[in-house]
Amino acid sequence: MPNNQYMTYEHLLALRQEHAAWRLLRADYAPLAAAFFYQVFIAPKRRGIEVQELLDALDLFIYDCNRQEGEFARSPKDYLEMWADSSYGWLRKYEYRGDWYYDLTAPAQKAVEWLVSLQKQEFIGTESRLRTVFNLLHEIAQETDNNAEHRLAYLREQAEKIAAEIKSIEETGEVKPRLDDVQIKERFLQAESTATAILADFREVEENFRELTRQVQADVVKWTRGKGELLEKIFNESDIIRKSEQGRSFMAFWRFLLFSQQQDDLQKTLKQVENTAALKPLVHEHSLTDIHHEWVQAAGAVQKTLAQLSAQIRRYVDEDYLQEERSIYQLIGRIESKAVDRRADIPAGTFMEMEILPKVQLPMERRLFAPPKKTRLDSPELVAGDGTSGSIAAIFDQVVVDKEKLKANVQDCLNKQEQVSLAEVLAVHPLELGLAELLGYMVLASKEQAADFAEDKLEQLVFDRDGRKLQAVCQQITFRRGAGQF
Repeated sequence: MPNNQYMTYEHLLALRQEHAAWRLLRADYAPLAAAFFYQVFIAPKRRGIEVQELLDALDLFIYDCNRQEGEFARSPKDYLEMWADSSYGWLRKYEYRGDWYYDLTAPAQKAVEWLVSLQKQEFIGTESRLRTVFNLLHEIAQETDNNAEHRLAYLREQAEKIAAEIKSIEETGEVKPRLDDVQIKERFLQAESTATAILADFREVEENFRELTRQVQADVVKWTRGKGELLEKIFNESDIIRKSEQGRSFMAFWRFLLFSQQQDDLQKTLKQVENTAALKPLVHEHSLTDIHHEWVQAAGAVQKTLAQLSAQIRRYVDEDYLQEERSIYQLIGRIESKAVDRRADIPAGTFMEMEILPKVQLPMERRLFAPPKKTRLDSPELVAGDGTSGSIAAIFDQVVVDKEKLKANVQDCLNKQEQVSLAEVLAVHPLELGLAELLGYMVLASKEQAADFAEDKLEQLVFDRDGRKLQAVCQQITFRRGAGQF
């Protein structure tokens, strides 16, 4: 929406009454809610928090507040339920694997971050932002120019600059610094602010995805034509969420983030930057060492949301299919009822002839009765031993699964491809210890960020044990390269 349409009295009046961020800012207990949201969600960069954990945190937070008598009359549970109500819209309550969680909504985060921005900044960098604007505009102009002469001129200009710098270094043996201490500090703070803003954007990305899902669900509910046409519409837009502009941008970010070379380059660059002398006072307070893992966790939460939303779309389609099935069964029932009513009209005589050969089983072909065998149990009296007789080797002859070997097996397969399923790992490295080793792979997958379980897909794993072929059926497990230890 253009600014001249956005910043009108009527629109702002409606925004003041309906928008959750503005509603938070003008609430009587805005200091309590905003301070709690910042301390629990924004400062530690956390997302979904289990209900009981959040209740305990809010109870302790209210207790520590320097409040007047009776200022906070509600209980922590009442506050959380009120903030999660649609009339407030500051928290989102959802269920995941049988447990209930709370997460901060995008409007609430915007309101809290605006309050944070009110704090006076001692240092405001403008030169680096100006350069960023120029660089972005130059990149757009250069990457969209299809003129071969312009491109060649640009490349030759860059080559001349590089050649001149190489010649200068070879002659003098010195590298002239291009940035002074102020410029280094300015650029680092801008990078830290942008990196943190990316984390904040993920909540709004999730909300946009949910809005797209609601639109698809509305199309399914209002669909009045045939089932085949509906399925064709859904399948033709099978990734309707990911194919949106928001989805394409997010998937490009996700692929770029998980690319191993980009991760190595980011870690190497961060180490080099944090060792810069001009940034030593800032590194401890504005460290970016773990920003990559925080991005992965936040983006992973968006991926889970995408999976849940896709499952909701499938469920809506399935429910519509079940409704059609019920109509078919009702039609069959009416046909059967009419057939019973017309039973008296069946003509006399032979109505239908069928050639059926009865199956005959003679008495002597049946198995004879065999009395069950009685099992005799010998329970001798237990006598305490002195340890001088017998062997204790069986105590130590146990199955031991080497977890490091399992990790090495997975890493060996990931060296050849970006992701690999457990079945593909076992095809290269068959199970040697049976179920114990299979459970070891599952434990390894549950503890690694680079592995996930497909709840809606099953795979059959066949292995040899004591000369017998055994089969295990479990959820499909996929290991990925580029996150966690993989």
